[in-house]
Amino acid sequence: MTEQQYELEKLLRQLDDLHYIQTYGRVELPEAEYRQRLAKAEQKNAEVVTNIRELLATGVSLDFRTVNGHTPMMIAVPQNNVEVIQVLMEHGADIRAGSSYESPIHRAAEFGADRVVRFFIEQGISPRLKTEGGRSVLSAARASRHSKNVVPLLVEHLKQSRDQRGPPPKKVKELSEERVLQYLSGDAPAGVSPKTWEQLRAFMESVFVEEYSVTIDQLYESISEHGNTNGPLVFAIIGLIQTVSTREPKSKTLKKVSRNPFIHHGDLVVEGPLKVLSLLVTGSLTVKGKASNVQGCQLFVGGDFECDTFYTEGPVIIGGNLKASVVDASYNDYSLDVRGVLTADRLVVEKHQVLAGRFDVQERIEK
Repeated sequence: MTEQQYELEKLLRQLDDLHYIQTYGRVELPEAEYRQRLAKAEQKNAEVVTNIRELLATGVSLDFRTVNGHTPMMIAVPQNNVEVIQVLMEHGADIRAGSSYESPIHRAAEFGADRVVRFFIEQGISPRLKTEGGRSVLSAARASRHSKNVVPLLVEHLKQSRDQRGPPPKKVKELSEERVLQYLSGDAPAGVSPKTWEQLRAFMESVFVEEYSVTIDQLYESISEHGNTNGPLVFAIIGLIQTVSTREPKSKTLKKVSRNPFIHHGDLVVEGPLKVLSLLVTGSLTVKGKASNVQGCQLFVGGDFECDTFYTEGPVIIGGNLKASVVDASYNDYSLDVRGVLTADRLVVEKHQVLAGRFDVQERIEK
């Protein structure tokens, strides 16, 4: 790389993601501070774009890759700045040129650059584009914690081109579109409201925008995108798995749960303490020790949940009863949601939402 090319790389990395500031800064910052920060970022970006234009006008070649193998376009897409993408295109950059494992739209999806993803689609790049290894744009977005804005954008575009999925594979996974649609064509089962039933239909439609069938594990990935704090929807999804899945539920006993996320269809017993990272059990869960999940580490149980003591920052959704000697629910934006009876000798609540069908608690402490 020449000195000018190094300078271009440096400038591209200086851009601020304005959409991130507009999305999160508006919520997290006081109004005056938010507007000041946004104006400062807009001014900075305008200056950077001007510098990039001036540098490119000198004739610097875009035909280079960084030590990580990234082209100027691949450096630019995570910044979520469409103007810069257009400037690079004006000087010959190809929005389709990538590597064997990612293209510009895959990289934009992975980094949550929704404005760039939308622009690429408007430029004619198919949201169904796959890498040489078969990775789709949607799977790149779903695998990233940065892409909550990108996933629904892609899903809406993919819904419009469902007929382009190609022929269904011969091997059908555990949850087929045909069986799911048949299940959803009926009335809502007991315990599921008409509103939740419609939410489930919309949710499952988004699941099958690329596939004709999915595994329970793949379905779980989508739960975290759409409904990880929506108790009724999670319960409805678990009910769907229990009814439709071709995988038979099994009872299992483990010394510890080390895989993340961990999905078990059936009843699960853990012979020791459990630190939840991301866990779905469609049946009942028994922990012979202390169970805990810190903020953002989700626990979904379709049946009963029993442990010695339970510390939670959420989200936790229990379809049956929860029983522990001590339940300690600490403050955050999530909740502990128990559909059945919450039974405990002591329930400690520190500015946390705790819901239950009924409480059977000897002592409740509010902090």
